[in-house]
Amino acid sequence: MIFNGYVLRILVVALIMSAMGSARAASGMDLTQNYLNAFNNDCAFGAAQVKALRKYKVLLVPGYLSDLNPTYFADQLRWLASINVEHEKVAVKSGQGIKINAPIVAAAIRKSAKPVILITHSKGSVDTLDALIAEPLLRSKVKGWVSLQGAFLGSPIADKVLDGSLLNPIVAAVILNLFGGTQDSAQGLTTAASLAYYRDHLVEINQLLRDVPAIAFASAIDSAPSARANSILEIPYELMARDGIRNDGLVPLDAAVLPGMDYIKISGVDHIAPVMPAQLRFDRVRFSKGLLIALRAPFRGLPLNKGCKAWR
Repeated sequence: MIFNGYVLRILVVALIMSAMGSARAASGMDLTQNYLNAFNNDCAFGAAQVKALRKYKVLLVPGYLSDLNPTYFADQLRWLASINVEHEKVAVKSGQGIKINAPIVAAAIRKSAKPVILITHSKGSVDTLDALIAEPLLRSKVKGWVSLQGAFLGSPIADKVLDGSLLNPIVAAVILNLFGGTQDSAQGLTTAASLAYYRDHLVEINQLLRDVPAIAFASAIDSAPSARANSILEIPYELMARDGIRNDGLVPLDAAVLPGMDYIKISGVDHIAPVMPAQLRFDRVRFSKGLLIALRAPFRGLPLNKGCKAWR
């Protein structure tokens, strides 16, 4: 049963962390309420925050289907342009593994004349993690990292696609496309491969989380047991939900947070809504502002927006 195997692997990671004696890896800070305060009071992101953000270049690193969907990060890109913040959607290859994409992310960081803020999604978070592990000297240029639903600890759906347990070949093919359309892309996101990567790079990951201010946004659809999930990811969502795994339709809630990483956990958001139009309406600009406020690093010490009475 996938659930049992997944839990077993998580326990293995916990034992490794305990053996390493890493207090930082034990628990990140829960910033969910910080995010909700900022999201519910959109005025919190004011002129002072805009001015501060202009000191950086924002690199947006997409994940699955990014090569094919022009709406991916489109709302965030328009918003950054409207406030005159330098930005770039990094041209990763969604069907390729981290060995191809991590150097692309590293090159984008390296060539920026400004320090950077990273906003990464899904497999893009995994590519970014490897880039920052492979080239530690780049970390000094990264002044903040917001990971959206990063597939850090893998997905049981990738397991099912590759182990043949999805008996319907049409369903398997559709889900494979969600992982970039290739066996190589899906293989790197299996729970076994992802947890092996974490085990092999535990020391580097812990150091990275000390070097770079980082938060992980994780979400779960959490539909009622008798109701259909309001998402085009209904099938993969149900495949995990029936095994008791809270998930966003592609990545388990807990798999989106590296041990030791500060985090935000939200219910009712699927894997698509934060980066492109989905079945449910979602304000991706307001979402991005709330995450940046929760990140704190770029705005530490700034006064609150004077006109934001509700925030006070």
